[in-house]
Amino acid sequence: MDRPSRALRRIALERLASLSAKEPQPAASSDSSSNQKNSDLDRLAEGCIAYRPTLDGALADNDSLNRAGTPPTQTETSQIPISLREFEVLLALCNAAPLLQTHESAERLRRQLSPYLVESYNQKLSSSPFFRDIEPSPWECLTSRLTSALLSLGLKFPSLREKIIDTIHTYLDNAVASSAIEPDEGDALGFAPPALSFLGFLDSCTRQVNFWFPDERVSLISQIRDVLSENYLSNIEAIFATIRNSDSQEAHLKPWKAHVRRYSTAGKPLGAMLIRREYMKLVAAATSLMVVEEPVLQGQEILDTIMSDREVSAKVEEDPSTIEFFVEVASESIALIEEGVEYARSEWQQQLGFSMKALALVTYSNCLFLNENIADLEQLLKWLATTMSDGVQISHEELASTVLKLLSILSNNDPQSTPNFVSTLHKFIVEGSGPTNQSTVIVAGKCLAYVLKFLPQDVTITTLNTLGHVLSSSNPERALKAERLQPFDQLTMGSTLSLTSTGEEDRLYVYSSIIETIVEIVDGCKDEKMVSLGQHILVQRLNKVNTAVNAKILTGLASLALKSSPTDFKSVLQVYNKMGTDAVWQDDTNIIRAISDARMVLATNLTRESQLCDIYLNDMLESAAAIGDPREPEGKRQTDALLAAREIHQLIPPLAKLLSSNGPDVNFAIRYGFVSLLRDFWFNCALNGILYDSEEAKKYTSELRTIALYTPPLVSGMEEDESIDSDLGEQSILARSMSPQNTVEHKKRLLALVPSEEIGIRPLSHPRAIFLEAAYTLESLRAEAGGCSKVLAYFMEAGFKAGAGTSCMIAVASSVVDTYIRRVLEGTYPEFSATRAAEELADIFVGCCHRLERIQIIAIGIADRIIDVMPSALCQKTSLFALLELLTLLWLSCLEEETDEYTTRSIFTSVKGGVSVELPDSYVFRRRLLKAFQARAKAWVLQVLNVAPLDVKGLMQTYLSEFEDEGSLGHVSLGRSFAVEIGSAVPSGDQRLASIDHRRDCDGNVASDFVMQYTTRQAYRHTEPALEYHEDWLSIRPLVDSANSSNAPSIMRPDSAQALLSQMESKDYENEFVPIGELRDMLKRAAALVCRSEKDQGALIRGLVGIPFAVFSKKSINLGISLWTGVIHEKPRLQSRILTEIARNWEMTVEKRMGLFSDNFTSRDPFELRMEYAPPDKEQHLIEQQNASDLLSPHLKLLHMLSSHYHANRNGNPHIQKIFLRLVRVSLAGLHHATSHPLSREVRFKLVLFGLQVLKHSTGLTERQQWRLKDQILSAALTWFKFPPRWSFGGNKLQVKAEAHLLQDVANLLQSMATISSTTKNIREKHDLLLMLVENELTRLATWLYPLDHSRKHHLLPSHPARPTTDNSIAVVLPTAWREDPAVAIQLTKRFQSPRLDQDIKRFIMTYPEAVVDQPDALQIMLGDKISSQLSFQLKYLLYWAPVNPITATTYFLPSYANNAFVLQYAMRALETHSIDVTFFYVPQIVQTLRYDTLGYVERFILETAKFSQLFAHQIIWNMKANAYKDEDSQTPDPIKPTLDKVMDHLIGSFSGADKSFYEREFSFFNEVTSISGKLRPYIKKPKPEKNQKIAEELAKINVDVGVYLPSNPDGVVIDIDRKSGKSLQSHAKAPFMATFRISKKDITNVAKTENMSRNERRQDSVSTVTKELWQAAIFKVGDDCRQDMLALQLISTFRNIFNSVGLDVWVFPYRVTATAPGCGVIDVLPNSISRDMLGRDHEMGLYEYFINKYGGEDSIKFQEARNNFVKSMAAYSVISYLLKFKDRHNGNIMINDAGHIIHIDFGFCFDIAPGGITFERAPFKLTTEMISVMGGNTESQSYLRFEELCVKSFLACRTYADKLTHCVVLMLDSGLPCFKPETIQNFKGRFVLDKNEREAADYMRYLVKKSYGSYSTAQYDRFQHLTNGIPY
Repeated sequence: MDRPSRALRRIALERLASLSAKEPQPAASSDSSSNQKNSDLDRLAEGCIAYRPTLDGALADNDSLNRAGTPPTQTETSQIPISLREFEVLLALCNAAPLLQTHESAERLRRQLSPYLVESYNQKLSSSPFFRDIEPSPWECLTSRLTSALLSLGLKFPSLREKIIDTIHTYLDNAVASSAIEPDEGDALGFAPPALSFLGFLDSCTRQVNFWFPDERVSLISQIRDVLSENYLSNIEAIFATIRNSDSQEAHLKPWKAHVRRYSTAGKPLGAMLIRREYMKLVAAATSLMVVEEPVLQGQEILDTIMSDREVSAKVEEDPSTIEFFVEVASESIALIEEGVEYARSEWQQQLGFSMKALALVTYSNCLFLNENIADLEQLLKWLATTMSDGVQISHEELASTVLKLLSILSNNDPQSTPNFVSTLHKFIVEGSGPTNQSTVIVAGKCLAYVLKFLPQDVTITTLNTLGHVLSSSNPERALKAERLQPFDQLTMGSTLSLTSTGEEDRLYVYSSIIETIVEIVDGCKDEKMVSLGQHILVQRLNKVNTAVNAKILTGLASLALKSSPTDFKSVLQVYNKMGTDAVWQDDTNIIRAISDARMVLATNLTRESQLCDIYLNDMLESAAAIGDPREPEGKRQTDALLAAREIHQLIPPLAKLLSSNGPDVNFAIRYGFVSLLRDFWFNCALNGILYDSEEAKKYTSELRTIALYTPPLVSGMEEDESIDSDLGEQSILARSMSPQNTVEHKKRLLALVPSEEIGIRPLSHPRAIFLEAAYTLESLRAEAGGCSKVLAYFMEAGFKAGAGTSCMIAVASSVVDTYIRRVLEGTYPEFSATRAAEELADIFVGCCHRLERIQIIAIGIADRIIDVMPSALCQKTSLFALLELLTLLWLSCLEEETDEYTTRSIFTSVKGGVSVELPDSYVFRRRLLKAFQARAKAWVLQVLNVAPLDVKGLMQTYLSEFEDEGSLGHVSLGRSFAVEIGSAVPSGDQRLASIDHRRDCDGNVASDFVMQYTTRQAYRHTEPALEYHEDWLSIRPLVDSANSSNAPSIMRPDSAQALLSQMESKDYENEFVPIGELRDMLKRAAALVCRSEKDQGALIRGLVGIPFAVFSKKSINLGISLWTGVIHEKPRLQSRILTEIARNWEMTVEKRMGLFSDNFTSRDPFELRMEYAPPDKEQHLIEQQNASDLLSPHLKLLHMLSSHYHANRNGNPHIQKIFLRLVRVSLAGLHHATSHPLSREVRFKLVLFGLQVLKHSTGLTERQQWRLKDQILSAALTWFKFPPRWSFGGNKLQVKAEAHLLQDVANLLQSMATISSTTKNIREKHDLLLMLVENELTRLATWLYPLDHSRKHHLLPSHPARPTTDNSIAVVLPTAWREDPAVAIQLTKRFQSPRLDQDIKRFIMTYPEAVVDQPDALQIMLGDKISSQLSFQLKYLLYWAPVNPITATTYFLPSYANNAFVLQYAMRALETHSIDVTFFYVPQIVQTLRYDTLGYVERFILETAKFSQLFAHQIIWNMKANAYKDEDSQTPDPIKPTLDKVMDHLIGSFSGADKSFYEREFSFFNEVTSISGKLRPYIKKPKPEKNQKIAEELAKINVDVGVYLPSNPDGVVIDIDRKSGKSLQSHAKAPFMATFRISKKDITNVAKTENMSRNERRQDSVSTVTKELWQAAIFKVGDDCRQDMLALQLISTFRNIFNSVGLDVWVFPYRVTATAPGCGVIDVLPNSISRDMLGRDHEMGLYEYFINKYGGEDSIKFQEARNNFVKSMAAYSVISYLLKFKDRHNGNIMINDAGHIIHIDFGFCFDIAPGGITFERAPFKLTTEMISVMGGNTESQSYLRFEELCVKSFLACRTYADKLTHCVVLMLDSGLPCFKPETIQNFKGRFVLDKNEREAADYMRYLVKKSYGSYSTAQYDRFQHLTNGIPY
């Protein structure tokens, strides 16, 4: 076997031993010894004893070893030559010792190794030349490894210490005995192996001296000391001197001469002094360990530790005798050197002696540190002084370093000697510098830095200046003397060194030492100021001496820069940049190399976390961009380009190094803002000829690849529609060399790169040519680094949509892909492995789904090429999962049209696939893209399937296994469907299956095999469930495949079921959150135990069914259903048992009112909710929608399961039918108190449908039972119709479609079951009533689903012809409805437009008022608009009638109700029932009712409510002040004024204490603010800046008191004022102004109820309160009546609540306006908005142009998002504008905010007035051509159709609340507002077209939209405003 093979075998053995040691070892058995040798380590150890049969006796125990020094004669193993194999095995076992895990293994190994150590001192070797390869020698290596192994075992397993110590003592005893023997002249060489063995022993003891306790170390060292007798050492020296000096060629001497040479070459000449030196190493380490416990410190390490910042102190007070012992040993060694011994006279012996002396000095200093009374400081200083004065000794590096460090440490305790020592160090550094002792000088510098740390900073500054002065001198020694700092000589320490600088080379060493010393000193200070000083000193010395010194300074600056402040760091970089440029131009290679090295030092040591990292990167990139300015005009441009390239070359390596510090984060540049700088770098490279594959680029190809890897595409960060020409044309880099000549040159270069594009290159502009060169270079280098997908980003740039540039860019992309493919085929690992290629392919797949079709086409082409040449790239999880997830994302993007129809999400992300796609809002585009991508995906995967079918199908199974989806549609996923389809396909590579002829109508596949493999994988994947949840799981055996029946008995241990049952019962599922993973694991075990048990497991079945019901979440019920059905199918005999449990738990949900049967989750009237002046919150809609879904889903899932199981078993066991019958009866009864939320319609009628199915198919029911059940079903179904008619909630069309189809099924089934109980009149009438109501509900839903589509509304109607709902048909069913539930009868009036029905209902109510006292709507019908004389006894029921909403209650104070006491008391009670937060909104209406408050009810309500809310009181006061006069100038009092004054006085007089103080603070603050307007009046004619200055002066005087607020923002507290924000507003006679305030608000929002909550937590309302601060600008208006704006915005806020109540995704912003006095008010300024007229006035653009300019082109995501926002706001404001009849809608009154929403302002003309009294604007609302342009440009675009749909739905939603909206207006009729006319209310109600049904109303709204779009008057009014007021249009 040759040497390489031997080395490889040795490594293999060591690796095997290490791996074996890490494995858990089997414990030894007391009754069998076989276990002791059954591990890999034991088998390996057998290699030691197989060839040594005589060793067995010694392996038994160490006790057989003789302590006298002689081992037993029968086991003299050292005399048996050890083979090389055994030797190598021993070394491998020794290496594995620290890795052992168990005590038994450690004990076996100890017994194995101990005998070898005991006799290793004299071990014989077998004859083998390979022993020569053992370094440093076989004996030292063997003993060292054995000792280290045993010591490591003792450290890890303390119980082995005693035996190991005995082994070591035995070894030493043998060594002592051996040392006492005089060598035989004939066999002198026999004395050499023990000496080498002893060296190994000493070395290992030193490295692991912490094995011994302090007293044991003394014993050890004493024993070793006994070995090192003078006689022994003399014999050793003589033997090795003989070998060394022998000229004999005898064979036995040759190996030893080789050993001697090897040791000498290693600096360890064999002899007595080497042994003594090793001995002192041990002593020094032992004493160091007494100073610092851990870790083991050798040699000078203890001194370095003391000089570091680490605190050093003795942990334990040492025994004085121990210290005395070590002092004696150290003193003896020092004396030995100073006095001289026989074996320390030669030069090499002296060197070892000096090393030993250094160790002795360390030992002595340790003792001094521990006890100053035992070790003598004066003696130590004397030894140090002697050494310093001896030129020979001080020239020894180790000794000199030790002396200098000791003097530095000791000088801190002797302040008088410190200055002199500093001077000595100065002299040593300057005069001692030379090529042979440079390392010692470096130590001197460190010592100087250490000493200066303890001296005043002035001394450090002086020292730095001194060194700096010396550094700038051409004669350093003379300069040092000139500073008059002489070395101290108090202790005769003057150094005799006198190294005169005789030449430039010597002086360079001096300068280097000084520079390094300055760096050390500054580094030791750890002070930025000192770093700055050090940098300044070094920078000032540049160019003072010569270039070589400059290079050293530049290198030193790099070390300081790493610790400097950002400012100083930048200054150093400036030095590098300047000198680097100069060096290039002067061709100074030394400086260039020094700067390159310095920059690399910075790049290597700066981390991403350092703030200097970004500064450095920024500087290098800016420097690279600045390179290339021609210094000579025309003559040397070519030369300059070459020099510029050389300058750029300097930056490339450090730039690559610095970028690589980001690790895998290749996108860091985008996050940290380096995109443009990196672009400039590549542009400048292109400008200066550093192009791909050019000679300039080849010099740094590897580094350029790294930079390319971290550079985003050159278009990254640009707007999509921004052109390269416009973006780069102004760049100084390109403008720098823009000339016809250069343009031609760059086109030639580009043509060389893409020779096929000669025609496309010709018309290119200069910037575009440079761009393409840079892009080609960057992307080609990136391709060589392993990536090609980034090239797709370039096609997002507008310039590459069409034209010559596009063809060139396509050619560039093709070339880049060619480069990538070429490298892929070369197979470089790992950059071009299948794994890396899969990552690229995943990114390319994302490109295939891009929203821009040109990117899709290119990406598909790239994917085709990669898959063709490297199919394995698609056989990776990364790429295949990305492909499957993209299919799912595309499918979801199309599905969103159904699930959230008006909110178009643009970004879809999959964490599982690691992909994200950005899609446009066009669903046509999405569907087309999905179809095309699915076809391509199928082709790609089938292509790979044909070559690697098993791997592809395996990945598909993994994908299916890992899939987790809890979406609204369950496990519906196109990716999963695609995986199953591909898994079922027959690969063409399977010749047998592919050859089968399939019939066209029954093609076969391998789906069964695929499913079988998937099932098998699932079985073993879940064989060992996670056990981390509870320790009880440890008692339960993991389950295996149920098919393996042989394992069943072992699973059913008696404690298994009991332990599982205990675990199941230990949780409080109702109040404690249990993770679904733990629940799944627990229930799966329960299901398995139930299936496999032959006994009755009733308790487990109860838990299996009861726990999912206890948690009662969607996930828990889904899990339960899957397990219940599985158990039923596995054990059919348990079917009735499990169904009984399900029914029992279902009944529990009815009793506890859970889920569907919850009565605390209802849809409340929007007029009973808190109104807000804020934009709608879409997030809150989604939260409510999700909460409703989570509440209702469990029952819906259960109904699906029960319905399915019923139909599967309805003709089976009659007992099961009884279970279903009982369950249906209980459930139907529960519907009477079930939730009324709109989203509960589906589950309610699903339950009704199930009941009808049970009725129809149950065979055991008698006729009486049938009609009783039908009666119960009809009654339960009618409970839905006792609520007001409901639209849906949210934008989920699938939800509404499901409800409509469900109602259709109910209607059809009802019709088919009309014969059941047809003879019973009551049931027949209820049947007809329900059928009529269901048909009406279907019609409403059809209108809501298809508001624009007349043709599709009939698709959802019942299959039988519906009967017309005439007055007579309704009158027939009314008595039935009343008998069933009066609430159903009352709600009929809201479903059917019938005057007769209204009269009949009113008659029923007046006849039986007691039946409807729980129905507020009944009271409104009974009372009407005024009290009737027919009412008498009915009024007494008002005392306990359910309260109406606040605004309706307020109307009962009107004169039309004649101040009836019953009505007034009811109104008071109704108002007091509602929260103040709700009634607060109606302050204007409440104040108006004071006009009619003759009995004082309203006043009492105001005064009583004010006691609970000061904010309410303040708003009442402001409103009363605003209504006291009819005119704006307070000249004409309103008749109500005396009443208002009286109430105001009473109200203010009722304040006391804190309330009064708050009132005074608030009104004082507000009066101060509003008084500014009066102070501004003298300035009305002054220029605006002067007026603004006056406002600022007045604002500065205002003190913001605690708790004050703006009247328009009562929910926010003013905490500051922007004193400089005041602006005067345009007015002819008044002085309105604007100011900005800092407001603190508390936002209260609903919190989504998640699966991570317990059931009780999910049932409770959960809100989140967040305090936030914001700046709010407000206008303080004077001279304008704000009450009309206030009313309009109040109504807009009510519309907002109405839209929110149905989750309609439209947008309005009812900003706040508060009237505070006649003609005065506060108006909130709309944030981030601009008026439409300002677009034309300031920006000279229309609305569409503004959108394009601000958000990008129509295909940009920002534009589409803004357009969507525009559509939503347009729809809402259009409907509101029509209903409130807003006029004066010129462009100055229309705002656009940053998000694209439109906002209407200024409502001075509404209802029945118009500007000038002329009804110029005849259109229902403003809808102009430019608005249509934004919404798609035509009436068939998706956005426009959305607008129409939202208009219709908004109108339909508002019609329901026409009466309540009217009430808001009616109460204000007598306020004197100019907008009211006698016919106002009639006209207002008429605009709701309440005489039409829903479909007719929808059509009417469409007519209004069309009329508005085609209105001539709108355009004419805009022209009129432009001509008269200059308002653009």
